[in-house]
Amino acid sequence: MRPISSAALMFGITLALVLSGCAVSGTAGSPHGNGHADNNANTQMEVDGGRLSGSDGSIFHILAGELYGRDKQYDQAADHYAQVALESDNVAVLERAIQAAIFAERFDLAQQLADRLREADPGNARAAAVMMIASLELGQTDEADLALNQWLEADSGNVEQIFNETGQYLQNSLARDRAVAYTHHLAERFPQQYYAQTVVAKLALSFKEMELAQRAAERAMSLRPDETAPYDLAMVIANHRGDIKHVLGVLEKAYARFPNEGRYISGLIEARIAAGQLEAAAALLERTLANKPSDPKLLRNLALFGYQLERPTLAQRALRQLEAMPGQMDVVLLIRGRVALQDGELIAAENAFSQVSTRSEHFANAQVLLAAARMELGRPEDAANGLELARFAEGIDEADRQQLTLALASTLAESGRFDDSLEIADQAIETWPETNDFRLQKAMSLFALDRSQAAMTVLREIIAREPDHAAALNALGYTLADENRQLEEAEDLILRALHISPNNSAYLDSLGWLRYRQGKFTQAIQALETAFQQMPNAEVGAHLGEAFWANGQHDRAMETWLHALEIDATDQTLIDTLDRLAPELLPANGHP
Repeated sequence: MRPISSAALMFGITLALVLSGCAVSGTAGSPHGNGHADNNANTQMEVDGGRLSGSDGSIFHILAGELYGRDKQYDQAADHYAQVALESDNVAVLERAIQAAIFAERFDLAQQLADRLREADPGNARAAAVMMIASLELGQTDEADLALNQWLEADSGNVEQIFNETGQYLQNSLARDRAVAYTHHLAERFPQQYYAQTVVAKLALSFKEMELAQRAAERAMSLRPDETAPYDLAMVIANHRGDIKHVLGVLEKAYARFPNEGRYISGLIEARIAAGQLEAAAALLERTLANKPSDPKLLRNLALFGYQLERPTLAQRALRQLEAMPGQMDVVLLIRGRVALQDGELIAAENAFSQVSTRSEHFANAQVLLAAARMELGRPEDAANGLELARFAEGIDEADRQQLTLALASTLAESGRFDDSLEIADQAIETWPETNDFRLQKAMSLFALDRSQAAMTVLREIIAREPDHAAALNALGYTLADENRQLEEAEDLILRALHISPNNSAYLDSLGWLRYRQGKFTQAIQALETAFQQMPNAEVGAHLGEAFWANGQHDRAMETWLHALEIDATDQTLIDTLDRLAPELLPANGHP
C-alpha cells in the first residue's frame, strides 16, 4: 500500500484508530445488567462528544473498525465504518470512516463519505479537502477543482494554509505524473493568487519543471512586489537553473526594490563577479561602503569581495568599518588571517589567528586555520599541540569541540602519525557515536596503515548508518575499483556518490578509474579529463595518463604525466605509475 502522509489528510487529523476515541454509553441487554444481550435493544453511542443512535450492529461495526484499524487492516476497518457512517449524521464517525477509507486507498468510498459529511455538516472544510484528495487520486480533475473551490470558500481565512497543504499533498503523496500535471493546472487556474503561484513555484522546482518554476516565481513577484519572499524563491530557482543571466536579473530586481537589504547587495556583487562584471561589482561594493552599512554580516562579505576583486583598499575599508562595531574584532582577525593564509603570508596568518579570543564564536575556526598555517610552516607538532589545547579550552561548546577534535585527528594523519590519529578517532566515536566524520577519518588512517579490510568495514558501517554519505560511498567504491574487484558494487557506490554531488572532482576521478578497470578507456578518459581540469592533482594526472596509455595514446600520456610531475613530483601514486609505464621520466634511483 502506498503510504499517505499525515499532511495528505489535509485537515490535520492523524489516523488513530484506537478504542480511546470512542466510549459506549448505555447497556446492551437487561437494564439490571444481568449480562444477557437483547438483540433488539437500541443503544446510544457517544463518539468524541457527539451521539450516535443505532442498533447493536452499529456498535459492532464501530468496534470492529477500531480493532481492524489498530491492526492496520485498513480495508476491513473502512468496510465496517462505512456500514455505520453512510447512514449517520455524526461528524466524528464520518471523519473516522474517511480516515480509514483514505488509508485503505478506497478513494471512491472516501468521496461517498465526504458527500455524506457535507450533508451532515454543510460547509465542512474537511469534507471539501477529502473530496479533493479522492478526486485527484481517481484522476478526476474537474471534481478536484470543484472541491478545492469549496474548501477555499469553507475556510476563507486560511487560504495560505490551504495552498501549502495542497502542495504538501501533491509533493509527498500523489503519484508523480498526476502531481506534475495538477501543478501545471494550478498555475493556470490561479494566475492572480499569490499563495497558489508560490506553491506552484516550489512544487515545480522539486519536480525539476524549471520553466514553470521560473514563470510562477515571476508571477508571485509581480503580485507581491513589496515582499522579499518571492524574490528569495526566484533566486533559489535561478541558482538551480544555473543561468547566471537569470540570477543577475532576479538580483537586480530585488536590489532595486530593497536597496538596503544586505543579502541582495551581497548576492548581486557575487553574481556580477561570477558573470565577469568586475567593474560593476567593485562599483556596487564602493557605493555600499560609502553608505556606511550597519550590518556586520554584509561588511564581512564586502571585505571578502574586496580581496576577491583584488581591491585591497576597499577590503580594508570594510574591515575598518567592521572593526569599529562592538564585538567584531575577532571576525576581523579571522578574515585577515584567512586572506594572509591564502596569499602565503604564513606568519601574518599565524599572528591573526592566534589573537582570536577563546570566548569568540569564531575561535574553533581560527584554531583549525591556525593549525593549517603551522603545517604549511613545517611545524606539525605545534599544529597538533595547539589543537589539543584548544579542544579543551574553557567555554567552547560541543560542536566546536567536535570540530577541533576532528581537525586534530586529521592533522595527526597528515603528519604521518596514523596510530595517534586512529586513537583520537576511536575516542571521538565513543564520545559522539552519531558523528560519522570520525569514522571516515578512522577509515582513512586504516588505509594509510595498510589495513584495507578494516577500513572498508568502517566505510560500510558509515553507509549502513547514513546511506547518502557521499564521501563514504566514494571512498568504498574507489577502493574496490583500485583493487580491481567487485566492480559492479563499486560502480553502484560511485554513481550514488555522484548523484548526491554531481560535479565533485574526486568522485569523477573515482568514476574514471573505475571505467579504466572495466576496460572502457574512452569513458575513463572523459571522466578523468574533467576531473583533472577541475582539480589539477598529481594522483588524478597519474590516472589520466594511464588511461591514455591503455588507449594507445602514449604521447598524451607522457604529456599528462609531465604536467602531473610539475604539480607534485613526490606523489606516490604518480611515482608508482611512472615506475611501471614510463621509468624514463624518473631519475635512475626511481624518484623524481
